[in-house]
Amino acid sequence: MVFFTNDGVKIYYEVEGEGAPVLLIHGFASSMDLNWKRNGWVKVLKDNYKVILIDCRGHGKSDKPYDETSYGQKVDNDIVKLLEHLSIKKANLFGYSMGALITYRLLLSKPEIFISAILGGFVLNFRENEKERSAFREGIKRRIQAFKEENIDQVKDPIARRFLEYAEIRGNDLIALAAHEGGFLKQQTETTTSPDQIKDYLKKLDVPVLTVVGSNETIPGDKSLVAQIVPDACHFQIEGKDHLTVVSDPKFHMVVKAFLNYVN
Repeated sequence: MVFFTNDGVKIYYEVEGEGAPVLLIHGFASSMDLNWKRNGWVKVLKDNYKVILIDCRGHGKSDKPYDETSYGQKVDNDIVKLLEHLSIKKANLFGYSMGALITYRLLLSKPEIFISAILGGFVLNFRENEKERSAFREGIKRRIQAFKEENIDQVKDPIARRFLEYAEIRGNDLIALAAHEGGFLKQQTETTTSPDQIKDYLKKLDVPVLTVVGSNETIPGDKSLVAQIVPDACHFQIEGKDHLTVVSDPKFHMVVKAFLNYVN
């Protein structure tokens, strides 16, 4: 097994194939194996690209700290450090769900590392009023509490319960996931950039961007908003698929491969 260390945390990664680098970043409570390998993505891409897979901290075979200060911005930094570790200056970053959020945050902070960005299962929501922001934060707090409960029957919030069920069935370390969400909550709370500033930045972004979701995606917000704002961005919706079922869909494979072939 191959690891690199960032800030004292061991991060597991794998590399397959040759060509332009494509770094795959999995979703929350998932892993490189569950998100990418079992859904055919490595097989689809490795003949034409250098496929780089990472288990984000708190997930898979990477270290799973229990301190929320080990997460937040440090999750994003792991991606940058992995590229540095592999002596890669620029890559195509392909994130799904949580991985897409990481990719999106890196687009805002480190655009120089991108050849292109693919955001799967991602819906941009600016939450422009305090009521929406407060409801979002409270939802994260309920998930954190759910991960800490001794029994799933103690979790009454239906959304938090679904997160817990998803995490448990995939064999995750629930305390590490609680710390991960705590770090994410702190990161969100400390963000001071306004929605208007972000929109102005995205309008000037010079990185090819593709967004893909299932038509039945339930994450609130405008599914095509990123593509509406970023110049020349592409957006696809795959009919009849939701957040979980879209990942393995052959049409998703086809769209991503066509996009990568074009931009590379």
